[in-house]
Amino acid sequence: MAKQMFDISLGDDEQPDIQAGDFVIAESTAQHQRQLILNNKGDFKQNPTIGVGAFDYFDDEHKQDLIRAISVEFSKDGMDVQSIKLGKDGVLQSDAFYK
Repeated sequence: MAKQMFDISLGDDEQPDIQAGDFVIAESTAQHQRQLILNNKGDFKQNPTIGVGAFDYFDDEHKQDLIRAISVEFSKDGMDVQSIKLGKDGVLQSDAFYK
């Protein structure tokens, strides 16, 4: 059974969601996945070894390298990775959840 993760909710602009002067707390698995995919190693000073840095893979001819890097980072973060696919349209689809 998937474990739900709760954290401060971030908007599309990566800024904290605030309602009535308080931070919004919400289920955050997708948010954590997005952060791991987009951020580079070294971006999180408290844990500089995490992050995929997906933008570094744009010129990479081997999309499997990106998929493998994402799978490794999700696993290191405590997720059970069922599948990760990169569609022809460039949309990433992941089936991964916290144990």
